[in-house]
Amino acid sequence: MTKTRIVLTAGGTGGHVFPAEALAKELAAKGAEICFITDRRGYFFSGKFPDAEEYHIFAGAYAGKPILKKIWALILMGLGILQSLIILRDLKPAAVVGFGGYAAFPASFAAGLLKIPLILHEQNSVLGGANRFLAKRASLIATTFPNVEKIPEGIASAHTGVPVRPQILELRNKPYQAPEDQFNLLIFGGSQGASIFSRVIPEALKALPDDLKKRLNVTQQCRAADLPEVQKAYENSGLNVELNSFFSDIANRFEKTHLVICRAGASSLAELCIAGRPSLIVPILCSPDAHQLKNARFIAENKGAFLCEEPDFTPDWLTAKIAELMNDPHLLEQTAQNAGKLGKPDAVSLFADAVLNTAKAS
Repeated sequence: MTKTRIVLTAGGTGGHVFPAEALAKELAAKGAEICFITDRRGYFFSGKFPDAEEYHIFAGAYAGKPILKKIWALILMGLGILQSLIILRDLKPAAVVGFGGYAAFPASFAAGLLKIPLILHEQNSVLGGANRFLAKRASLIATTFPNVEKIPEGIASAHTGVPVRPQILELRNKPYQAPEDQFNLLIFGGSQGASIFSRVIPEALKALPDDLKKRLNVTQQCRAADLPEVQKAYENSGLNVELNSFFSDIANRFEKTHLVICRAGASSLAELCIAGRPSLIVPILCSPDAHQLKNARFIAENKGAFLCEEPDFTPDWLTAKIAELMNDPHLLEQTAQNAGKLGKPDAVSLFADAVLNTAKAS
């Protein structure tokens, strides 16, 4: 029996690649053959799709770039589309699944040109720029949030949630444990780190009272370029700190954490809700259509996280907030429970079924 061949396309950051990884494993378990198309930044995640044929294409970031870089991005996109046309003509997949962002654009656009059923995954509460351009060519748009702005009329959509990695899904069976003596703080800014965290957080934590500092274990992900500066900032602080540019064992760290500080990428928020862990969310100030702020508000309004907008994220504010939370384990436990209620543990199964049904209907 011939397997249904599905092409997934994602790249750029873990926020796009990790959901693709989860979907690939679920589709394979349901009997599909998986191929993966990514950009050069996706090289970092090679090996995440061990049973998939992997293809690398050109792609370039366009939004927010100066004119010369925009021209270069368009050239790269054009080359990537040509590469994708050749790859897809050869593979003849039953469907292509694009996970948004510029890295997924060439293969998604090529699928539209070749009349291959195209399924787009929109992680955020507002349809992103690349997906907005592709939407009218899509057979289906799968969404993270119940209501997503800017989906064109007449385009089918399904609220599936974000597929999360199996190791994160397993945390549903490991409930949050409120802090007693030691307090584990986990800080990350997506797979690329966050410079504002590198500036603000060390100063805030150093200003805590000594009794709180003795209880605190800090795990902080930083951009590689920021690591030396952050290491210096923590010197002689009396804090127990672990720094790295990327943590591959994030599920283990989620399990032990008492509070997460992070950005408002939809993939990160979905994983926190699945895990049922409390977080302090600092949305990127200038995200397109303020989608990170809208993502964060959805969680915060349901009391599954604490929200701080970037202009308010100062060392003084953070020192006071961390002290408040370290002294209120009941609030953290309630927030964790509320976050868990927002998680969609069946997201990957719902998404896989939607993909296969769309492929079969073509």
